[in-house]
Amino acid sequence: MKLRIESPGHKISPSLKLFITEKLGSLDKYYKDLQEIEVTTILETRGSKESITCTLNMRVPGKDEYVKASAVIFEDAILKAADAAKRRLRIRKTQLQKANRLKTPNRRITKSTK
Repeated sequence: MKLRIESPGHKISPSLKLFITEKLGSLDKYYKDLQEIEVTTILETRGSKESITCTLNMRVPGKDEYVKASAVIFEDAILKAADAAKRRLRIRKTQLQKANRLKTPNRRITKSTK
């Protein structure tokens, strides 16, 4: 799994990069076909308030998964996004398992004669 970190408008410290890789590096155990995670942290200022938005774009076969979380501190935004990504990947995995269970590969279609 590849991890790509982007931060438009500001520079990320090496300790924050290490924190991101530690927290998001374990997501591949929830979904084995996870190919790449694109992490984007954006510092937004509205009036006198600052908020950090962390978005995760997870590349998986089929439809990509997208998660967005915001908080006042970088670490909180990353942790919220990681928790949401875990939930999303678990949901996707159970949906695929259910679809595989319902699939009957040796199904025969018989024509009824009247």
